[in-house]
Amino acid sequence: MMAMWTSFLDWPGFARPLVAMVVYGVVGIGLMALGFKVFDWMTPEIHVQRELAEKHNIAVAIVMAAVILGVAAVTVMAMV
Repeated sequence: MMAMWTSFLDWPGFARPLVAMVVYGVVGIGLMALGFKVFDWMTPEIHVQRELAEKHNIAVAIVMAAVILGVAAVTVMAMV
């Protein structure tokens, strides 16, 4: 069983990009969560869950979507 796994890792055309994809994915998700938490920390007056779930505030949803897309753009450019 171990020989199959080591031969898979030695396959140069597939293993390195796969590992890089997983690592970049985990780092990207972590940076996205960190960016969202920083925005949440900077705006303590906005209670996102209450505004969206109870009050159905579409403006807050649009702002949060813009924040997520902005943090995603910065994360992608930082990782390139």
